[in-house]
Amino acid sequence: MSITRRSVALAGATALLSGAAVVAAAPVASADLPDDVRTSPAWDAPMAFPFDGEHQMRFGALSVCSLSEDGSWGPRVSANAYDLDRIPGSFDFSASMFPFNSATVEWENLDSGLTGSQTVHTTGNEVGTAPEFTGRGEVLLSITVSRSALPTMAPGSVAPFLSDTHTERFLVPDNADCG
Repeated sequence: MSITRRSVALAGATALLSGAAVVAAAPVASADLPDDVRTSPAWDAPMAFPFDGEHQMRFGALSVCSLSEDGSWGPRVSANAYDLDRIPGSFDFSASMFPFNSATVEWENLDSGLTGSQTVHTTGNEVGTAPEFTGRGEVLLSITVSRSALPTMAPGSVAPFLSDTHTERFLVPDNADCG
């Protein structure tokens, strides 16, 4: 069976119109959000890695449904950062020598005004926070990751050299599936 030019043109026009309909139906991000706020659940960004140039980091934020403190279902947000340039499960001396020192997540529910923050410490190629109850509504969330060649004890602190700190901000949509 041969394909004619008319069939190819018709198929191309259909695909183009279908794509335009999908774009037109897509939700539009709030116009009053700063340019550095991500509306996607993950964002890749370069971050300095001591003695090894830059590593590509995947920052992410998401909403999940789980039991709240009062026993009802409710939305919680969680955030993490993952080093895409380190091979998980392989022996990597730098995993203990050059750790993530900390990650701090700060969030604000734009509908209710609730706020919160959480700081965690870890070593290895990933750092993330436990899901935290935020209530119904859109949540503006920032995750700040600190990496340093020398371990530090204070949350969010890094050694004065051979270190880097990076922040990504996300708009986490209201989780309508939560009761």
